[in-house]
Amino acid sequence: MLDQRKQQFLGLVVEHYIESMQPIGSRFLCGLDEVGVSEATIRNDLRALEDEGFLTHPHTSAGRVPTEQGYRFYVDHVMKKHELSTDTIEQIQTLTVNTAEKEQAIKQLAKYVALYSGNAVIVAFSKNKIYYTGMSYLFSQPEFQDYARTVQVSGIFDHCEDRLHLVYNSIEGTGCSVLIGQQNPLGGACSMVAATMKHDILFMLLGPMRMRYKQNTSIMQFLHTHI
Repeated sequence: MLDQRKQQFLGLVVEHYIESMQPIGSRFLCGLDEVGVSEATIRNDLRALEDEGFLTHPHTSAGRVPTEQGYRFYVDHVMKKHELSTDTIEQIQTLTVNTAEKEQAIKQLAKYVALYSGNAVIVAFSKNKIYYTGMSYLFSQPEFQDYARTVQVSGIFDHCEDRLHLVYNSIEGTGCSVLIGQQNPLGGACSMVAATMKHDILFMLLGPMRMRYKQNTSIMQFLHTHI
């Protein structure tokens, strides 16, 4: 287990990298109000985090970026709870309460979650009845501007039906799970937050590994609990 200071630095690297997509260095962290140690101490801790597999650094930069292992530790041990705004909760409730046709309501909800998260959403009403939305948000992410990566991620939607049972198995007993990179049964190029809803509906939010885990986990847990 990482000590408290290394956990703090890992969390700061993850959260600032998610927002900026720029490698995070010791000088940047030293300038943050919540960091009260020297740049040399930060540099040593970042090097230790890299040695332990939580961070890596591009050859063109002295800064660090999270690894898959780093994201996993962040989600499991560092990430703080994000409170949904009143407006977000009211919007979700409006979409699901005021529509007589439940399936149509869930589709509208999926569109809203895709917009909220900037990611794709897949809803499985059953194995043979799947709804997709938000693909334009997903493919507009910088990670997927490469043609080969775009083709790889597109395959997720081609083979989704065949792998749904693996998603159900991955979240069994939890109701809502974060599946990062290679843990994602639909494809290691993305991360997923998946949640079950009433009537065995499976709701999946799909994005790059650099997704906003706090916000995405919060809204998916709300859907699992209330919808």
